[in-house]
Amino acid sequence: MKAINGYLENGRFTSLEVISLPKRVPVVLVYNDAVTDGNQEARLSWLKKFHRAVKQSAGEEMPDFPRVHFDRARVNLSDMADMG
Repeated sequence: MKAINGYLENGRFTSLEVISLPKRVPVVLVYNDAVTDGNQEARLSWLKKFHRAVKQSAGEEMPDFPRVHFDRARVNLSDMADMG
C-alpha cells in the first residue's frame, strides 16, 4: 500500500509526484477535510500556470549553457604558518 499526496479539484485528482499505475487498480481515497488557508488557491493557480508553461515549451530546444571554468591555481595556506 502506498499513499500519494495531491489535490482533488472538481472531481479530478492531481498528484504531487509522478506515479505509474496499471490500467486498473483498486484504491481507497482518504482526503483531508480540514479548513485550509487561502494560500492553497494561490498555490494551485501557480501549479496550473507551471503545467501550462511546461506544455507550451514541449519541443523547444535547450541551448548549451556555458560551464564554469575555475582558472585560478590553488592557494596553499599551510605555508602561511611559517611566516610568523
